[in-house]
Amino acid sequence: MAFIEERLLDCVSYGTQGGPTWLTRRIGLRSGIIRRNAMRSRPLYRFRVIYRNLLPEHHAEVIAAFNACFGGVHSFRLKDWSDFEAEDQQLASLSTGSAQTLQLRKLYTFGSQTVARSIRKPVSGTVLMERNGVPFTPTSVDYATGEVTFTQAAGGVITWSGEFDVPVMFSDDELSFSGDDKGADGLFLTSDVALEEDLAQ
Repeated sequence: MAFIEERLLDCVSYGTQGGPTWLTRRIGLRSGIIRRNAMRSRPLYRFRVIYRNLLPEHHAEVIAAFNACFGGVHSFRLKDWSDFEAEDQQLASLSTGSAQTLQLRKLYTFGSQTVARSIRKPVSGTVLMERNGVPFTPTSVDYATGEVTFTQAAGGVITWSGEFDVPVMFSDDELSFSGDDKGADGLFLTSDVALEEDLAQ
């Protein structure tokens, strides 16, 4: 398995579906109460991406990506148009005054409940860092892992803003295109491409 630091086409069409899925174990008791336990500590993202009215070069790009990835073997980047930005997201530790390497993350809060999502594929050139609201330049940003290295005075709240992708792989080992028509401007095709987040990345 390898990760290809390229993003699949952004030109998704109406009808594209996707988002987070959790895994919950439910046990019904005789009293009627249902006991629920989370089987994952974070969601798994799945997508069914539809590409329509592809230009010939886009058509070729999807096929090339699928074959170069050996179907579902290798993974790559995808822009989740429903959730691709972070704004003033706090990292897991205050600054210490020494060199630190921390994972970028995004927090999702509802009432008193919060879940942290590790951001492993930030978009190159978009990451902005702040300490107590004051911008600073980190020592390094690893856009392949989402880790940032910096040195800031002790006790500061470190936040980041930027865009990110999702590491995904093809869910199926078969890619089928249906050619509805062909016009002067390109191929009019409908492709339903199933993708699943690669949690190993």
